[in-house]
Amino acid sequence: MSINQYKRYLLKECNNIDEFWKELCPEKPLGNKRGRFIYRGQRDDTWPLIPSMLRINKKINHKIHIKCEEQVHNELMILNYFVDQCDSIGISIINDSLEFRKKYLDFKVGDGNDKSFIDPSNWPSEELLELMALAQHCGVPTSLIDWSKRSYVAAYFAASSSLKHYEENNDKKLAVWALDIEKIKLYKNIKLIKVPGSTSNNLAAQSGLFTFLKQPGKMGDIFSPKFLENEFENTPDTPLWKITLPVKYSVEILKLCKLYGISGATLFPNYNGVSRSVFDYINTILIK
Repeated sequence: MSINQYKRYLLKECNNIDEFWKELCPEKPLGNKRGRFIYRGQRDDTWPLIPSMLRINKKINHKIHIKCEEQVHNELMILNYFVDQCDSIGISIINDSLEFRKKYLDFKVGDGNDKSFIDPSNWPSEELLELMALAQHCGVPTSLIDWSKRSYVAAYFAASSSLKHYEENNDKKLAVWALDIEKIKLYKNIKLIKVPGSTSNNLAAQSGLFTFLKQPGKMGDIFSPKFLENEFENTPDTPLWKITLPVKYSVEILKLCKLYGISGATLFPNYNGVSRSVFDYINTILIK
C-alpha cells in the first residue's frame, strides 16, 4: 500500500479581512516564491476541486454508480444540446463546421468520439476543448474548472456565493484556490485552456481561463472522478495553495472588491450582471 507523504496543497488560514486581502495581493508572492498563479473562489473551504459535470452525473443517470463510458455519453449529450439551442436562435459556436460537428459531436460509430467511448480516459478530443470552454462560461456543466488570472475576482465569487447561501454557510470558511501555472506544465494529465476574449464578454471581463484533468478509467469500469488537488499528492513541491477566511467577512470582501472595480456588473457586463449586483446588495443588507 502506498503512502501519500506529500501535501496536496499548501494551506493559509486567514483570521481577518486585512490578512486575507494582503495574501491575495498580486504584488505579494505566495509563500517565499513568486509564480504565475490563477485563482478560483469557492464558498465552502471543504469543497474539492471538481468540475460541475462530474458532480451531476449520478443525478442524470438516476443511479448511484455510473460507468466511465456513461460519463462520456452524458457530457457529449449536454454539449450537443448546447449546440442545438445555439442553432435555434442563430448564435454561432466556436470552430464550427459541418466536418467538426460530424467528427466530434456525433454519437454514430465511425466518428471522432469512438476512442473516448472505447477508452474513456481519451475524453475529450482536443478539438472539443474550446467548445467546452464556451459552454462552461455560459453556465453549462462540463469537465472543465473555471479560474481567473485575477485573485480579487476569485475572492468576489467566493464572497458573493457565501452571502447568497449565508444561512447555511455562516459558520464555515470560504476559500480562494491559487494554482501556479508554471509548475503544472510538469503534470501531463492537466491541461490549461485559454480561449479568445471575444468568445464571451463575461470571459474577458473575468480574465477567465480553465483547467481540465484527464480522468482515469476503462470501458465498463465504475466511474470514480479524481479531484484536481489529488493529482499533486505524490510530488514534493505542490503548485496549489488554498487561502481561507471565515464566511462572516464576506460583506467586507465585497466592499473591497467594489473599491477595486470588481462587482457583478463589471464581471458580467450585461443586465444579468446588474441584477447580480443588486442581489449582492440585498444579501449584504439582509445579514446586517
